[in-house]
Amino acid sequence: MARRKSIEEYKDNRVIDIETARVRRRKKRAQLQKENEKVSRRKKAKVFRRRLIYGGIFIVIALIIGASVYNVLSLKLEEARAISELESLYEEKARLEEELSHIDSKEYIEQRARDELRMIYPGEVLYVVTEDDEKEN
Repeated sequence: MARRKSIEEYKDNRVIDIETARVRRRKKRAQLQKENEKVSRRKKAKVFRRRLIYGGIFIVIALIIGASVYNVLSLKLEEARAISELESLYEEKARLEEELSHIDSKEYIEQRARDELRMIYPGEVLYVVTEDDEKEN
């Protein structure tokens, strides 16, 4: 308690020179400003690092999403090609099954012999038309 009293008496008894008070205040402000600049630089560096990390994460996520979209689109394209090929194979199967059902008939065998082997019955005449003859007409 006595110490407190002596401090108060000291404060009351001292004479303040305005110029020295201004100089002290300016020095104190300059010192606080330097400390604030250090803190400000650290904050700016921290904010910059944080933004850099968030930007990197965003780019990685965007790349992953882009790759996924590309894979999905390529799979859909491959699926469409496979479906198209499957349809053409079904059409060929139907055509071959129809041909298979006609193979046992006499007319089909005769027609194939005439077209592919150029066979004729005795007494028939075979006329062969070439491309040169068609151009002259």
